Amino acid sequence: MAHTTYASIALAKSVARDLLSEISAVRNWTALRLSEPTAVISRRVQVIGDPRRIHLGTRITISGPSVLDVANGGGLTGSRLEVGEHTYIGEFANIRAAGARIAIGTHCLIAQNVTIVGSNHGTRAGVPIADQNWTGSGVEIGDDVWIGAACVIVSGARISPGAVVAANSVVRGDVAENAIVAGSPARQIGERRP
Repeated sequence: MAHTTYASIALAKSVARDLLSEISAVRNWTALRLSEPTAVISRRVQVIGDPRRIHLGTRITISGPSVLDVANGGGLTGSRLEVGEHTYIGEFANIRAAGARIAIGTHCLIAQNVTIVGSNHGTRAGVPIADQNWTGSGVEIGDDVWIGAACVIVSGARISPGAVVAANSVVRGDVAENAIVAGSPARQIGERRP
């Protein structure tokens, strides 16, 4: 009998945690949606952290399911996400400021399954990865940038205006204005021309 009672209490606690998590997700989504009434934001966009750290331009679209994470952690406290006007973010986006700043310009196209991360865990030997402090200088994506499906944009990436990132690429470091890049790590393979 005691085992049944313990199992019932554990189940009730689990249900309560899930319910509180769901209430928090709805509250954060609602706060984000109200911050920019011209934005089209899927109800399946999960906002983690303080939605006041997310600044949206007019007439943007964020498709879902997607995650916008502006929680601080790992010793970093500068989480912030900025998305410029007329920018589209596709399904299954995983955008994690992770204590740093991510800035996405205007008139950008970010395809489905794109991951953008503002910081990284440390990798020092002798300390578990999960216990390491985070490092990172965030991500900057200029205006009129197209990021193809399944790309990964890592901390320190600076993508200049007009650039195109081919599908399945990993971007770290600088991408020149109007450059077309591809690969892992991404390298310039062409250039946009008038």
